[in-house]
Amino acid sequence: MKSFHLSLISAISVMAVTLIVSDHVAAQNSRSLFRKSLTVGTVFRGQSPDAGGVPMPVQPGETAPAVSAPSSTSVSPEFITGDEYNAPMADSMFVTPDMSMPAYPDNMTWNAFSPQYPPDPFVAQPGPGAMPGYGPQPGFGGMQPSPYAPYSPYGGTQQSIPPQGLSTFGANGAKPYRYGWSNAVDVSWLPGGSATGAPAGITGDMDILGVDYRLGYTTPFIPGWILNWTNQFSYRNWNGPDAGLTLPSDLFRLGMDFEMETPQAGPWSISLGITPSLNTDFEASSSEGFQLDGRGILLMQLDQYWTLGLGAMYWDRVDDIVIPWAGFIYRDDYWEWRLMYPEAKVSLFLGNEAFWSKWLYVRGEYHVESYGVNRGFGGVTADDQVQIEDYRVLMGLNMDSGYYSWFFEGGYVFDRNVEFANAAVPSYGLQDGFIGQIGLRY
Repeated sequence: MKSFHLSLISAISVMAVTLIVSDHVAAQNSRSLFRKSLTVGTVFRGQSPDAGGVPMPVQPGETAPAVSAPSSTSVSPEFITGDEYNAPMADSMFVTPDMSMPAYPDNMTWNAFSPQYPPDPFVAQPGPGAMPGYGPQPGFGGMQPSPYAPYSPYGGTQQSIPPQGLSTFGANGAKPYRYGWSNAVDVSWLPGGSATGAPAGITGDMDILGVDYRLGYTTPFIPGWILNWTNQFSYRNWNGPDAGLTLPSDLFRLGMDFEMETPQAGPWSISLGITPSLNTDFEASSSEGFQLDGRGILLMQLDQYWTLGLGAMYWDRVDDIVIPWAGFIYRDDYWEWRLMYPEAKVSLFLGNEAFWSKWLYVRGEYHVESYGVNRGFGGVTADDQVQIEDYRVLMGLNMDSGYYSWFFEGGYVFDRNVEFANAAVPSYGLQDGFIGQIGLRY
């Protein structure tokens, strides 16, 4: 009899405990036996339920919670109860974006090292469209074309216009190709390089003023390849030397660069280029000024930060120059080290301000130019080809808004040499000196 009573009492106790636990679990979460995972947003909202609390960005797929003073009837945050947080939208703090307003909403968190990228206004098409997460928006075209390549530099996924307020991780996020036209203008100045080591009779300074303009077009070509086609125009004004040698004052360069590249959709990528050009004073024979350059490089992504490049360049000048195009590239959130030849560059990210991200950099370059000219030496005038080579070290500041960028830089040019195709004209050097450059990209 005692055993029967003990069994009955035990059964009643088990049933009561089961009902209590079941009722508690059902009240805690009617769809799951487990508590939901914590997120930064839910923890902070739980710690700041009062009206003066700090609002957090809305998590993907989550409705922004209303902020109100705590009360005995208020629902506890989900990290305490396990319930899904589905509070209504609060008009005073979270507002559905209006595409007619500025690209940067007021209720955003600003990260100085991760600039925001709004949609590109130059490719958006009018008409109703759906913005991810916000439904139809006027002026947001649902079928607008993407200005970027269908290949990501970090994984091969299709690129599209980022939604409003999207920011990339770090200063050096993925930089996809941008289809269409682009422009670049550079102005350089090399003052007062005196002739050195020249034979008797060649004296004086040689000032050089240069203007370079490039009009480029980027487009898909064949599956897996991107074509960069660049029209090039350059102008040089030479002032000097003063005696013993007569050189033209105005020289011009007209060229076209064709570059084929495979965007990085894996550990390997390739870049191949060819550049025919006419470099002349328009008085010498065109055969003296025609040049055909070529280049190629193989890039291998070693890890998250390092890239190895192995390639070569051919420059058609007075001398047939073949040089390595190789080295290492390092990138993280603040630094970019391009330890390459013939041009190396080290850049430091300084942060963002109202309109631009700022970069401070130092770069070095091996530079060679050559022109077909009608020159005079020793009382004889003839068509010839002249080559000027030098090394350059510059420090500059680059400001980048995403849609356009500009820079200015200054430094030192050294080991300067002037050489002619005709051996009757001796080679000579130019004194080391200052070089300054400014440029615009858009």
